Amino acid sequence: MNTPPSTCSSGKSTPLKKDNDRSRMQSFALPVDPADLQLGDPLPPNDPHAISVHLPTWNDSLGWVTKDPSVLQAMKTGYPRFFIPRVVDQLGRRLARHLGVGDDGAPMMFASRTWAEMFRRYMGEELLAGGRVWGVRWDGGAVDSDDDETGTCLWLAVVVGEPKGAEVSKARRFWQHTGYGISSRRAVFWLDRASFLNRGSCREGHESANEIQQNGFHLDGDTCGGASVDQAKQDISDRIAGLLSDGDMLLRKDQPERIQGLHWGAEIARSPTWLFLGKFRCNPSTYPRCCGRLTCDRFLYVDTIKVLERVHNCQVTVYGYSYADTERFERRLHNGEQFHAVFTEFTGNPLLQSPHLERLAFLRKSFSFVLVVDDTVGTAACLRVLRYCDVVCTSLTKMFSGKCNVMGGSLGLNPHSTLYTSLREGLHNRQQRQKDVWYWEDVLVMAENCQSFEERIQVASENALAVVELVQESLVVKKVYYPSLGDTRRYDAYKRPGAGYGFLLSVTFKKKEEAVAFYNGLNVAKGPSLGTNFTLCCAYTLLAHYNELDRAAEFGVEECLVRISVGVEEKGWLLGRVKGALEAASLV
Repeated sequence: MNTPPSTCSSGKSTPLKKDNDRSRMQSFALPVDPADLQLGDPLPPNDPHAISVHLPTWNDSLGWVTKDPSVLQAMKTGYPRFFIPRVVDQLGRRLARHLGVGDDGAPMMFASRTWAEMFRRYMGEELLAGGRVWGVRWDGGAVDSDDDETGTCLWLAVVVGEPKGAEVSKARRFWQHTGYGISSRRAVFWLDRASFLNRGSCREGHESANEIQQNGFHLDGDTCGGASVDQAKQDISDRIAGLLSDGDMLLRKDQPERIQGLHWGAEIARSPTWLFLGKFRCNPSTYPRCCGRLTCDRFLYVDTIKVLERVHNCQVTVYGYSYADTERFERRLHNGEQFHAVFTEFTGNPLLQSPHLERLAFLRKSFSFVLVVDDTVGTAACLRVLRYCDVVCTSLTKMFSGKCNVMGGSLGLNPHSTLYTSLREGLHNRQQRQKDVWYWEDVLVMAENCQSFEERIQVASENALAVVELVQESLVVKKVYYPSLGDTRRYDAYKRPGAGYGFLLSVTFKKKEEAVAFYNGLNVAKGPSLGTNFTLCCAYTLLAHYNELDRAAEFGVEECLVRISVGVEEKGWLLGRVKGALEAASLV
């Protein structure tokens, strides 16, 4: 078996100092050879909270999106927004029986009354058992308070309908698009420790709420095992704020901004940062005056658009990344059309484009819309974009964590935005109401995982550039998408000194058969998600846009596009696998 050099099977990440040898990074790679993984195995393997799943062949990916029974039965887990963790479903059915609701339908679990009520409105009362949502306290009692948002209760809705029926499918779309469902760690904690769920069982060690508190577990999320959850949240926030708010990041308030060129102020200002669970950054109520018409730069991540349209009933217009597209949007503004917000990604996924951020920054001031930039792919370790927008949002699930076993997100505000005060007040009030919905064990895992974020980004970026150079040489490759290729001026204008071009790349092939052969022959982990410490490949368009392939093609996203999220493995080990996949493709 050919395993990545110097792998570590402990599964625990440790902080890395800048003078450590690069080989230390290999402790973050997969502890097994990807060739030994089977269809449906969790990624990372043997982790009960893994958030990706191995799809080793192209047909496996196709089977997943077409709901092939043989593929679905093999799934031990999946990306939590696309695949309700089995332990979460188990808890939902146990709670439904406890409340006398029955478990014939599909239980949907939420950590917040607000989210549960949003789900009820989305579904319609007639499709829910009892026509309502149910709150459950830690002791098993029903919640009768209208303002409980502490995160110490669970909220249950049971959808009435067949497992494959339209009603359950609609419910699962809400779960997928919003990310508001509870985590697997929270479900395990309740199943293992809530005494009312374990009466009459032979399970040892389950404690009452008081006993758990005496042993160091505080159900309100304050402390756990001597570690301060509040401190962990603060550490995460401080790390993100520091990345967003370098000393040269923001202009002084008394210094006018120059739209053309880079003109940095000397004042050090730290961006206030909020942590959240789910696609909170896509909730228009997060931002002032953002519940109407919105625009999104071209091919924004699919669920960002869908949550805005389907859950929040926004009218969304999609534009391209070209200068002509930006001019077309500007003409509509000058003609009197009003847009409340612009959402964009820097860089884009999966085509790795860079938006005309300077121009959008100028337009945001002239026409008073909120400019939201998602830097999940670009990362704050490589790019500095905050000064040009009002909000920077990040999926911490991806490279910030890297371990592929915990979910979360963040919002950072530009202190010099004209909307700063209203944005800050709105976010502060919402956070106070829902301060513990991000489960405390997930917080602690995220705080541990993120310690080596900057170092991992640097190594993954170097590896990605090497992969790009190798793939470009192949005669079977049609096009490689990566920020270092072509005209890089737009990206370079925001790139940090010494930073790379990121960990993500996409490849298209001259023939579909070549794409399939490359995917099947690439001996790395394969499945949904990105930004993992280990290299992760996916048949992106199949997984994300199978039901809208024509629409994806209109925006340049080909059906057979292969996306590679490059990890921190030893470079020679990785390039050898890519070379082998290219050779397989060339034999088609």
